[in-house]
Amino acid sequence: MRTSRPGFLLRATATLAAAGLVLTGCGSSEEPKETKPSPSAPAEPDHEPLTGAELPEGQTAARQHPAYIVKIDNTPASAPQYGMAKADMVVQELVEGGVTRLAVAYYSQLPKEAGPVRSMRATDAGIAAPIGAKIMTSGAAPYTYAQLKKHDVEWIDMSTPYVVRDTSKPHDFLHSVVAKVAKAGKAAAKDGKAERPADFMPWGDATTELTGGKPAKAVDVKFSQARTDNWIFKGGKYRLQNHYMSKSGQFLADTVVVAQTRTTIAPYKDPGGAIVPVSHFTGRGKAWIMRAGQIVEATWVKKGEKGAVAFTDASGAAIEIPPGKVWLDLIPKGNGQVEPGGVSVE
Repeated sequence: MRTSRPGFLLRATATLAAAGLVLTGCGSSEEPKETKPSPSAPAEPDHEPLTGAELPEGQTAARQHPAYIVKIDNTPASAPQYGMAKADMVVQELVEGGVTRLAVAYYSQLPKEAGPVRSMRATDAGIAAPIGAKIMTSGAAPYTYAQLKKHDVEWIDMSTPYVVRDTSKPHDFLHSVVAKVAKAGKAAAKDGKAERPADFMPWGDATTELTGGKPAKAVDVKFSQARTDNWIFKGGKYRLQNHYMSKSGQFLADTVVVAQTRTTIAPYKDPGGAIVPVSHFTGRGKAWIMRAGQIVEATWVKKGEKGAVAFTDASGAAIEIPPGKVWLDLIPKGNGQVEPGGVSVE
């Protein structure tokens, strides 16, 4: 697995070298002998933390803004979703009523606008915390705010100029909120405090391939009776058939990962009286990884909300994810109140 912070070695080497010069000066009054400087060890090529894409030599993935996650509605009323094509990664999670919501992650490029923006859920802690992402949201329930704060997740809401209402849609109050992602990035760059996010996936390199898979060119991923994703592999990409994205702005996935998660019920109900499921992306569970028309069954492991996710095959060997854009589905394991999700290959 590639290291996510190649610059650390260079900084540490420079620090030790400086310390060595100080010690030499204090320990002897003699003139130091002239020595030829030893060449520095070459830095490992950097790669994008949310896609694993390797960067040209000399370039770094570190930018002056953090990663952003925009909470986007995923119902027919959200059509057309916008800003999706520039996303590095999309995570889909179950919410009330059996429908789903998207946590759309940006880092390598920031769209001018993304949306329509909706509220956060406690599930988002396990998505945002590992990469230090700031969530752009229309708001959240008090319980959700408390859970995100507990895990040091920050958010950007409608009290800022970066999440605003589209006044041209006065007839649709729920789906008229816009995230000004590029504007937020420019403001963050003025502070100069951002750090390179950790890798979200255990990235391999351009030579990495998944082995032991079965053909999977048409796959259904079930969240509930109300939502089943229909994926097809075509033209080298996984394409979601029943989506609400604009025709020219679709997110095309190189890899689709499905993780079955423990599900609990939040201690509040939505305004319509429905229970609110919480998918916990922590611990371990069953996983399915789809790539290049193949599907591999695996186990995912993630220690705590801030932990990095890892995958193993049936023999316990580590699985690395080939570079590219990933769509991650968090389906419920089920708990009596929420039915279990599943994966079926046509």
